[in-house]
Order: sequence, then C-alpha cells, then structure tokens
Amino acid sequence: MEKRIDIIPYLTFNGNCEEALRTYMEAFGGKIHHLSRWDRQNCGRPEQIGTVMHVEFRLGNTPMGAGDNFDFSGDPAVKLMVHLDTMEKARHAIDTLAAGGGTVLSPLHPHPAPDDGGCGSATRDRFGYVWFVTCPNPDKQ
Repeated sequence: MEKRIDIIPYLTFNGNCEEALRTYMEAFGGKIHHLSRWDRQNCGRPEQIGTVMHVEFRLGNTPMGAGDNFDFSGDPAVKLMVHLDTMEKARHAIDTLAAGGGTVLSPLHPHPAPDDGGCGSATRDRFGYVWFVTCPNPDKQ
C-alpha cells in the first residue's frame, strides 16, 4: 500500500501571526489545534519571545500551519485559493481580508466561459498573502 502524502500550507509571519489567525478565523471559520510560543529557551532573538513558534489549525477542512519566522514572511510567490459555498460568505471573506490595510486586487465577478459556473476575486491581505476567493455563480444555479 502506498503511503499517503499530505501537502499542508505553512504561512510565515513577522511577529503578527496571531493577528493573522484572528483575521482568517473571522473570514473563513476554523479551529486552532495546537499553538506553541517562542520563549527564552527556544528562540534565537529577544524580539521573538512570546510570538508564535508554531500553530496547527484548520480553515474549513484544510489543515494548515503557521508561525512567526522573522526571516521568512509573506512570500509573494504563494497564493491561497478558498472556495466558499455562497456569494455572501465570499463577500464576507473578501471584506475581512481587505480590512485594516488589505487590498482587493480583483472584485468578486463571474468567471468567463467555460468556467462561468463560478465567481472569483483576488485580495491581498495586510500580511502580504494573496487569496483567490471563489463561490458558485448564483445566476448559473
């Protein structure tokens, strides 16, 4: 039997991981399963003390990880896509991600054919990550 391989997104932040988690939980719902902090014994720099060393959480059914890694944060090469089941939930997520300094890069709009059964938007949150938020197109249901 072949072993299963899980690919789990891991987001890095520069001291504001907890703030990002609150934003993502508000936008999408979810649950934190484990959170550990940097302390005097396990950190390399004083500014890390008290910040998030590692957190495991779920957004919907997707397992994710994150942490305050002061050397690697907000990698612009990584984009996240989330599909929500209603336009109202998609709008709420987009508004939440854009609040406090985020930017809606592309407003929620119907996809062109042949993918016109859905709608999509792109939003850069205030932590530097771009989220593609999609939902069903209510005009095509």
